[in-house]
Amino acid sequence: MREKIVPEARKYAALSAFALAVLGGCASAPALPDWTSQPARVVDNGYIVYTGSGLEGDPGAAQLAADGTAIQDLANECSFVPKGARVENQFRVKAKGGFEAYASVAVDFQTCEEAQQAVQPADIKKLASAPFTDELRRYQELIDNASEVVSAGGSAENAAPQSAQNPAAPPVVSNDVDFFLARQYVFYQKQVVILSPPGAYAPGSYETQVYLRNVTPVIRPMQVYYARNPRLRSTPATWSVFEPKVRRRYPRAFRTPIQRVRPHIRPYHRPLKKARRRRWRRQQ
Repeated sequence: MREKIVPEARKYAALSAFALAVLGGCASAPALPDWTSQPARVVDNGYIVYTGSGLEGDPGAAQLAADGTAIQDLANECSFVPKGARVENQFRVKAKGGFEAYASVAVDFQTCEEAQQAVQPADIKKLASAPFTDELRRYQELIDNASEVVSAGGSAENAAPQSAQNPAAPPVVSNDVDFFLARQYVFYQKQVVILSPPGAYAPGSYETQVYLRNVTPVIRPMQVYYARNPRLRSTPATWSVFEPKVRRRYPRAFRTPIQRVRPHIRPYHRPLKKARRRRWRRQQ
């Protein structure tokens, strides 16, 4: 009888130790905060809050991808990142294959509208947040997508040379994809102004004339389309949602084709686990 009891006791002791090890491992993994699963754009107490996420092997790169996704969505809607924008939350966790990172940034409606209305280079430089713009530039370099939009609403083959004498043709904004492409084009034009050295884009200078002749014909069709489509105000989307649609419709509107964007570092605007499952299904 004694020889039968000892092996059983040892077996139960081993099973108990294994269960404790499993439970301990599960408890060590931090739970994702609730804000990480919210939509890419929400409104909270007069602020527009954008949430981004990223998956990278390096923790710093993962956080930059998450920050950049949220900042890019803000810049697309506001036409650039204005002073007053702020980081609301950041979260990073070790995951299989690297690090998962999340970030949310916010800006109030009035500040965003002031940025949208700023067209003159002097006004843009006065209102723009240089640190956020520089971080966005580094994010664009991370995803190998720093090239400017060649033409808003058209292909590179049909794009007119962008000069003071022969500016880019005004886009035909007839649907949401055209609208988001035009907004991104305006953002790129303003980003060049913000990142320019001091003294550049002086009033009346040649580069200011080129900028105004490029961006002014694009803004008016955007405003008309926005006014005629109230759903853009009631249920607004984000650039991170529309970018794949824009690239499929206008594959030559960007100097960097989508095929060259490295898929393993492309950020996700939705919770990463769901996004990875969708990507795996597409690859199978």
